[in-house]
Amino acid sequence: MLGTETRRISVWYLISFTGLAWGGGGLASKWLVNGSVDAYTVTAGPFLVAALVAWCAAALAGNIRSEAIPAAVFLGVVNSAIPALFFNIGYETLSAGLVTLLVSFAPVVTAGVAHLVFLDEAFNPLKGAGLVLACAGVAALVVAPGVIEGASYGGAAWVIAGAVIAGSTAVATRHLAMKHGALALIAPQLTAAGLTPVVAGLLVGRSLIPASGFTVTEVAVIAAIGVVASYGGFRAILLANEAGTTGQVSMVAYLIPLVGVTGGIAFFDETLTSGIVMGAILILSGVMLGGRGSRPGRLARSAG
Repeated sequence: MLGTETRRISVWYLISFTGLAWGGGGLASKWLVNGSVDAYTVTAGPFLVAALVAWCAAALAGNIRSEAIPAAVFLGVVNSAIPALFFNIGYETLSAGLVTLLVSFAPVVTAGVAHLVFLDEAFNPLKGAGLVLACAGVAALVVAPGVIEGASYGGAAWVIAGAVIAGSTAVATRHLAMKHGALALIAPQLTAAGLTPVVAGLLVGRSLIPASGFTVTEVAVIAAIGVVASYGGFRAILLANEAGTTGQVSMVAYLIPLVGVTGGIAFFDETLTSGIVMGAILILSGVMLGGRGSRPGRLARSAG
């Protein structure tokens, strides 16, 4: 019993850290996008910084395992780079608070697909109700007057797509973390996550380096996002996936919008409208029900 309780405490510590790190990283990314830094660079830079830190840490700890690299590269592209890039593109036209609220739809998607893989994640009425509420919340944010207008609909579409991709592939993250060990995945995962937006940016003709170059402050912010949000956050969430259930890990979605909304008000003069409040209540209620519908277990259908 003591070991189980200790494991649960450590999981919630990891989840709390991840939520705060990713929420803060989102605010910093919004600041960069509002300036002269392209969304593709805002995605690539921190991941590449994080990858450098991760390889150094992995080499020192002896956590480099060649057999884990293909799985890590897959996660880096699909679960890390693509969602993060879509979220950063959303920051170009949407407020920080709105982006983080739409991102919090991801764990509800996770709860909807996790039962196909894990025995401890069977679908149940609580998860069903959570999915309905979260979908209603996203719909409320999209259609409520004064919340999303004009070009912002395109930004919302990017963010929602990123949330669906992140939510769906979170199941693979847990399976691969259990199979290979979280610390064997993180360095190659972050490397793939950093290189993907660089290649994509060049292919679509994005200017990855601002015309006037980077300021010292922009470089410092990119490095800080890389160390704290990218390396620290992904290390924590991979360890949480190794120790807890997918439903437990999904509760990180409570903290991200909390940081995003309050930070948006404090740093970007964003305002809350009744539509945003209603959407937030519905989405976070859905996340809560989905999390309560998850119970720790021991077996996975495809583990091993």
